[in-house]
Amino acid sequence: MNRWGALAGLLAFALALFLRCPNLGSRPLHNDEGVNAVKLAALWEKGDYRYDPHEYHGPTLHYFSLLILWLGPAKNSVELSDAELRVVTVAFGIGLILLLLLLKDGLGGTASAWAAILLAVSPAMVFYSRYFIHEILLVFFTLLTIAVGWRYAQTRKPLWAALTGAGVGLMFATKETFVLSIAAMFFALLATRIWNRWRAERSQEATESIPKVRWTPAPSHIALALTAGGIVWLLFFNSFFTNAAGPSDSLATYLPWLHRAGGASPHIHPWNFYLERLLWFHPAKSPVWSEALIAILALCGAWVAFCNNPNLVSRPGLSRFLVFYTATLTAIYTLISYKTPWCLLNFWLGAILLAGIGAAALVQSCRTRMTRILLVALLAVGALHLALQAWVLSQYLPADLKNPYVYAQTSPHARELVQRIEAIASVAPDGQDTVIKFISPESYWPLPWYLRQFKRTGWFEELPYDPYAPIMLVSAKLGAALDDKSNKAYIMTGLYQLRPNVFLELYVERGLWEKFVATLPREAE
Repeated sequence: MNRWGALAGLLAFALALFLRCPNLGSRPLHNDEGVNAVKLAALWEKGDYRYDPHEYHGPTLHYFSLLILWLGPAKNSVELSDAELRVVTVAFGIGLILLLLLLKDGLGGTASAWAAILLAVSPAMVFYSRYFIHEILLVFFTLLTIAVGWRYAQTRKPLWAALTGAGVGLMFATKETFVLSIAAMFFALLATRIWNRWRAERSQEATESIPKVRWTPAPSHIALALTAGGIVWLLFFNSFFTNAAGPSDSLATYLPWLHRAGGASPHIHPWNFYLERLLWFHPAKSPVWSEALIAILALCGAWVAFCNNPNLVSRPGLSRFLVFYTATLTAIYTLISYKTPWCLLNFWLGAILLAGIGAAALVQSCRTRMTRILLVALLAVGALHLALQAWVLSQYLPADLKNPYVYAQTSPHARELVQRIEAIASVAPDGQDTVIKFISPESYWPLPWYLRQFKRTGWFEELPYDPYAPIMLVSAKLGAALDDKSNKAYIMTGLYQLRPNVFLELYVERGLWEKFVATLPREAE
């Protein structure tokens, strides 16, 4: 990589830090983040982690988070902030850029630099790097697997074979949907091999654009990869020898997940759900949000992969693999009716790599120095526009429905609710031992995490026989009217939005409420 490529890589790394790190705690935890935080706290404080085959995904997020917690200032889960929880996903999001060094000879130095910049500024990559969920780890381990697999294909060294197996094991231990990426990889390998063979037979000549590659690894290297992957899988799923049922549960999990993928879920969306968010998202009274530049450059990269011009792409074998891989994975995620927006990162990774190839090829195809400078300037403006979108979406609209990547997001009002409950409990006779009842048929996460210091809490999906407690949170959909039913012994003190279309009524025992109100500052008469 020349000095300009090195400078571009450093710029990409700096942009990634700048866009991902500020104000990590500004957005309330999503309900999935709250669940992950509770499971992390149990692992950190009690050494207790059990993989659940029905929910919550794999263990890597929690175990890698431990490394961050051991280095941080928090001494227990009560002291953990939202920002500290998200440091681990930020680290993996930035780490994607470093992995490109392993692919530099395959993508080309200039293409790697452009891909690094686009990874750094992609609004989707930035936004979900700031989410304490599994997806960015899955994307990181996917790119790791592709990168070390490429290194093995070039060197045939057993170390790279072992690392490829370990990469697959880490993907497995991160999220169940890893099988979709693996299926796309195998199809891409097969399709690339068929295409290269057809091309060679058609041209009847061996050229630089049709590389001779030994496709079949040595049996000993296959065994080494399987062993490394198996060890990683076993260690994580048996919770480092504390959960014997974990490995079998990691296989049994696919029955409930297949049920959801078939449509048994509230997360059912049309085929264009991902593409709308990536290419043209225009809610009312909002500007257009779009990463179309990446898609256009990716199409250029796909064309270059098959144009058979060694001046535009150094190693077409890898480029063709990325085309087949990205197209296959995009089709899979588009066709599956179960959709959550962060899943788009998996195929968008391939699109960004192809976009780097496309950008480099466009610059290389310029015939004069001036046109090359103008094109680089135009691409820089496009990247700057992506960075600006990433900044606005992450810093100013992190919980706003105008944001294409916001989904079932906890309302900022939830923090006001938590602060009000803490303030009321501070004047209660039992303090943090005050009984609190949560009654809602809808998910009440992330409230269990935000109220983790309270030890006497009850969670109900319907009104119990005795719903009363000093503090009660009740879904507005239940129409509980506990103030009227108690003859005003309990007061409905406020209505709070937990997330879109989910509202909670806060009831407080009358005497406790009056005691709390007495502590409030009086307005000047």
